[in-house]
Amino acid sequence: MDKTNKNLSIIIFLFITISLSAASGYQYVGDFIEKGLNAISFFIGYFVLVAMFGIFKGVTLFTRKQLLFLAYSSIVFVFAVYLYPCFKYSDQNQSALMSTFVFDLILNTFIFTVLYKEASNERSKSNR
Repeated sequence: MDKTNKNLSIIIFLFITISLSAASGYQYVGDFIEKGLNAISFFIGYFVLVAMFGIFKGVTLFTRKQLLFLAYSSIVFVFAVYLYPCFKYSDQNQSALMSTFVFDLILNTFIFTVLYKEASNERSKSNR
């Protein structure tokens, strides 16, 4: 692949992911912090999906540190996205929010486990 196509592909990828993340954050109902957390979470989600697909295909797309960053970010942003509104709107009923929180936490725990194991595999490959 020549350098022009390589650069163009990353520019298009980043443009699409940033645009969709910003649109997701903008349409989210909440204050500026909630919108920002949603946009960042959505943005990281794209890279998590790319990493998961790379793992499925057996292709190394990210370094060990990048995989660990994605693994920990997936868990941290679940807590941030759900717990910030709980504190802000503590006077309201949180039961509906907590049911989706538990689902997201379970899903992101599986994602964390897969990415963390893959990062460990990358470390063992580099030590050979």
